[in-house]
Amino acid sequence: MTMYLKNMLSACMGLWFLVSPWVFGFETQTNALFACVLLGSLQFVGSLLALGKTGKRVWQNWVCLVIGAIFILVPNVFHVGLIAYFLFVVLGFITILVNYANLYAEEQ
Repeated sequence: MTMYLKNMLSACMGLWFLVSPWVFGFETQTNALFACVLLGSLQFVGSLLALGKTGKRVWQNWVCLVIGAIFILVPNVFHVGLIAYFLFVVLGFITILVNYANLYAEEQ
């Protein structure tokens, strides 16, 4: 049950990353826009594909974990505002934690 919640949380964060260029007004930065749309979409789809799955062999969770690490780096590569910087780092870290927790089976 909690694996569904974790994957849905990861999917919601993927949607947030997807729309963040328009929310924070950096949609004119083509590279930043492309990175957010591509990686946010990939995280969203990967999280939905991982619904109900847990364990080290679920490649979707590994992909989302790596995307979380990339989103920590995104505000350092592209010039975004302070609030966007903070949210990218925090939500990237939460993405890593949520997907890391999905990699290991729940204690019975």
